[in-house]
Amino acid sequence: MANEKKHRGAYPHRKLRFQSGNFAPVKRQLDLQPCQFSGTIPVELHGGQYVRNGGNPSFGDEYVGDRHLFDGDGMLSGIFFQTEQGSPTAVPYFVNRYILTDLYLAKQRAPLMPSIATLAHPAGSSLEILYRFCRLIFLIFWSHVSSYIPPIRKFSVGNTAIIYHDKRALATCQTGPPIRVHLPNLETVGWYNGYQAENENSHLPRQSGLGCNGLLGFLKDWTTSHPRVDRTTGELISFQASFFPPFVWYTLSPPTPKDGVTVNGLHEPVPGITSPKFMHDFGVSRTHTVVLDLPVSLDMMNMIRGRPVIHFDGDEKSRFGIFPRRDPSKVRWYEAEPCFIFHTAATWDGISYDDSGREVIEAVNMVACRYTRSDVFNSMGCISSAVPESFAGMNGIIDCQLYYYQFSLLPAGEDTPVPHQWALSAIPVEMPVISPACHEKTPRFVYGCSSKNCAFGTAPGKPLDIDCLVKFDIQALIERGIARETEAVVGCVDIRTVEEILADEDADDPIKIFKTPEGWYTEEPQFVPRIDAKSEDDGYLIALMFDQSQLDEHGMAPDDARSELWVIDARDMKTVATKIFLPQRVPYGFHGNWFNKDELENQRSFTSLRRE
Repeated sequence: MANEKKHRGAYPHRKLRFQSGNFAPVKRQLDLQPCQFSGTIPVELHGGQYVRNGGNPSFGDEYVGDRHLFDGDGMLSGIFFQTEQGSPTAVPYFVNRYILTDLYLAKQRAPLMPSIATLAHPAGSSLEILYRFCRLIFLIFWSHVSSYIPPIRKFSVGNTAIIYHDKRALATCQTGPPIRVHLPNLETVGWYNGYQAENENSHLPRQSGLGCNGLLGFLKDWTTSHPRVDRTTGELISFQASFFPPFVWYTLSPPTPKDGVTVNGLHEPVPGITSPKFMHDFGVSRTHTVVLDLPVSLDMMNMIRGRPVIHFDGDEKSRFGIFPRRDPSKVRWYEAEPCFIFHTAATWDGISYDDSGREVIEAVNMVACRYTRSDVFNSMGCISSAVPESFAGMNGIIDCQLYYYQFSLLPAGEDTPVPHQWALSAIPVEMPVISPACHEKTPRFVYGCSSKNCAFGTAPGKPLDIDCLVKFDIQALIERGIARETEAVVGCVDIRTVEEILADEDADDPIKIFKTPEGWYTEEPQFVPRIDAKSEDDGYLIALMFDQSQLDEHGMAPDDARSELWVIDARDMKTVATKIFLPQRVPYGFHGNWFNKDELENQRSFTSLRRE
């Protein structure tokens, strides 16, 4: 019998859509529990685990303040494909657990942190924000002197993504450093500082790295939710945004040396950023790093200016800072039209060779999910946004498109700094992923989420129902865009709708779509390559699915509602090889990852775990 841990509070009927249906939190934590399945489990999944991270609010039903999709406590949901000696197949096991952050362990009947919705609301009260921060400061102090609340040192809820670095699985969130969890049980080990995690028996001397303690740490260490791991060097590449100058710090965390010799990382400021910004993601090629200085401020001084703390300014340019991997002091800035980017899909070098055959990096290329404004951010907190007149001439485009940038590295004056910047497709797309073998390299395929009938971020409080997984041949689309001399900024290479792409039977179509059955919805996929893959797309997409016919007449999910994990052939984007039937539903969340058998078996040891 699976062990179940009860939720802290019962949830009543919700007024906001992202608190109902399969967006609503689940109430149970399950230990590893076997699952039924149909089809054949590919051998590539044997011994590995798919883990998805997302927010699952733990505070009770008495709290009626502002709420945002980003506010929930981190909950990991995993499907572990256990194998037995001599068995030709694997048995899938489901497990889900809260990440035991300082905030989760200290939380009572209401969240401690101010809601993102409070910080982003145009009509938000400065007094309300000040009250929330004063309350937070008092509770931090109280946690250090009281025996009733565990000390609050870090402010991350760990609810956004999960990565693997230096034999550790690390859950991430923008408001603090990563926190280590152990696979496959998803138990919390402790905070990771860039060199080691809490509760590890390390012989390395303690060094400062990611994540300061206390309120100062909250104001200084908004660490990206999407750090990159260089598969060749083993380095963890990240940045930290701050409310104070120099506003952005760039960090390289080396893997633990095998010979026990201390290896110094890199923690240096990125010059040229003049105000605090909301920075979620960035780009990393084999030789360069791209930071995104977009017109979305994260500034307490906005309250004095009559603006929300998180504010999009459509009159400000977007700026992209590009510098050599190990030298942020050599950053070069590029300006573009105002936009908002949650996620970059791929970043790679544009390479040529001189007369002697020496490699020359001429440009940095980046594909990202680009919005013309930040409506999606507001919609997740039920905040209305009026379209400003300054956007009236931009073809009415306010949705998220897969967008191509090329940044020239040639000396100024020899070339256009941004020779190419346009959309690859007209359809909405978010949550992009690529094959793990293509990080920092030149990828051919990008996979992402889309919808047949909806657009991202257009209705407050109504997150998008994702019913399409899309495969883009970005190199084919880029070649087509360059050949056609696509118009900068507002140009689009492929103007077809989702319906038109689905109706096209061309085997060489650069865009292919997997459409879920009617009433079924999905979320971010992960790509798992086949053993001895013959091509970049020779593998599987794994994605969680939910049948919304399970909802009751009020749009609420009953306790017996269940999700499924589907394994889809990435080559044809049609064949479903396997369906795993989970014992409960997994709420729509954020980002996941695939961990192979070797990664699970070679995790670093620890001395103890965090406990409630």
